[in-house]
Amino acid sequence: MISEELRSRLAAEALCSVGQGIRWRALLERGGQENGRGKRLTLAFMGGSVTQGYANLAIHDGAYPALVTEDLRAMGYDAQCCLCAEAGMSTMNGNLLADEWVLAKKPDVVFLEYAINETTLRPSVIAFESLLRKLLTAPEPPVVCLLLLRSMQGYSCEPFMVPIAQHYGLPYISLNQAIAPAMERGDLKWEDYGDEESHPNADGHRLLADMVLHLLNQAAKADETPPLPLPESWLEAPFVNLRFLHPATDAAGTETACAVVPRTHNPYYPAAWKLCLGSGPLKLETECRALLVFYETHRLPEYGSCRISVDGEPMKQPLIHSNSLYGWGNAKYVIAVSAAQSGAHTLLLEPEEETVYILGFGICE
Repeated sequence: MISEELRSRLAAEALCSVGQGIRWRALLERGGQENGRGKRLTLAFMGGSVTQGYANLAIHDGAYPALVTEDLRAMGYDAQCCLCAEAGMSTMNGNLLADEWVLAKKPDVVFLEYAINETTLRPSVIAFESLLRKLLTAPEPPVVCLLLLRSMQGYSCEPFMVPIAQHYGLPYISLNQAIAPAMERGDLKWEDYGDEESHPNADGHRLLADMVLHLLNQAAKADETPPLPLPESWLEAPFVNLRFLHPATDAAGTETACAVVPRTHNPYYPAAWKLCLGSGPLKLETECRALLVFYETHRLPEYGSCRISVDGEPMKQPLIHSNSLYGWGNAKYVIAVSAAQSGAHTLLLEPEEETVYILGFGICE
């Protein structure tokens, strides 16, 4: 149990920065009531199972995005919330879905929660920065904030996400900055926050919500500074303009006898090409600089593998293995093309065993 007094102190200690060059006051000014409602404020939350509300093998109500939205409404805002979150969701998956699930909603603020869903290796860094720059270069760019979580054992991608936040002048919150000293003092046990390795319990979600609300409250009172120009990439962001080619019988550039089948368990990927021995191959011809194949992975025996080749040559890792002990119907991806310049490419997927559900392609032109 986390007391209200301790939650308030931890929320303050977790705040690292409200960012630079952000017109917070204009954004967060509630103004007068209109039709019984305060100012419209749309928040988007992108991330993994924590943001989804997953714990103990189920999705629960009362995750921190809902708590933040409810509290903002109680404060007088016409607060709206949009989610793009799934257990195991990577920043590359978030990038693929961002146009439809986030930017189309024209959010004022976007919170990114990926610090325990990524690795600290270069591919994760450039995937994260690509998503970040996609949001920051949108026609109506939102304020982007980082919510940096940690696991029970202390794992987090803070080592690269904090320097990126500072490079771009972004607001960010560090859970570890607050709870690590509290646990050392004996004021808090991990079990007070989380019920297992990385998922918060009800008190933990309340704490995360308080951290987000504290950031917004402090931002509303901060001195405003002139907007900052978008800096050069911190490392590299080659997937900024990633777009989603959805499965369809008439999808541009595709040639296949594969059936397009519904995937009702996942709202983000409602359909897939069913690639199996009876269907034959799936071919895609496209002009691109980067090409990614997104597929469904599961531990069920019906999930199999397919060969993958580009421009007639097998890839270095020529097989997509969709059967995984750690799969549960979630999306994975493989980068088939990554080049400095755009060119014409032909991708061929050939079934080898059982079934591979191809969720779509990510294309950078």
